[in-house]
Amino acid sequence: MFRRDIGEGADLRLLETHHAEAFLEFVAANRAYLGPWLEWAHTITTLDDAQAFIERGIARYAQDGLPWVSIWQDNQMVGGMLFFPLDRPPRATEIGYWLSESASGHGLMSRAVRTMLSLAFDDLNLNRVALQTEVDNARACALAERLGFAFEGVRRQSWVNQGRLVDMAGYAILADDWRRREAYRQGR
Repeated sequence: MFRRDIGEGADLRLLETHHAEAFLEFVAANRAYLGPWLEWAHTITTLDDAQAFIERGIARYAQDGLPWVSIWQDNQMVGGMLFFPLDRPPRATEIGYWLSESASGHGLMSRAVRTMLSLAFDDLNLNRVALQTEVDNARACALAERLGFAFEGVRRQSWVNQGRLVDMAGYAILADDWRRREAYRQGR
């Protein structure tokens, strides 16, 4: 079982089918906040939808060891993260994340992503983790930059969100960059 304590009453838990009801409640409660950035915030409306989303993550985890996790604060689901399929030859993946409005702005997502990057680089020996977000998602862009992701450019009209073409900001962090940054952060 995958579970990581990230401090201040929060932890990461493998997103499993028994979380489907909590996940559906989370999506429903945060639909307006997450909807501008995440298409699935509009399409996950039933328990079956929530279970199907979670089952995709479980299947991916079985294939490549990259978990889809939920973020819990004081035993309430407040967010999550997922990895996209592993690109094996370059040992690369992409990460995505989401957080409730009430949990935002307290450093929770920074701690959560840092924990998952440690898993990717230190435990799974990956070389690169990319991240894409709509250019207008200032919070997601700021988090990527705060965590040391390098801005690699804008992919113009490369994604469809709610029927409109949107520009995506591309970021990535390499294992060597991550290790140097973490050593500095920890005073080593």
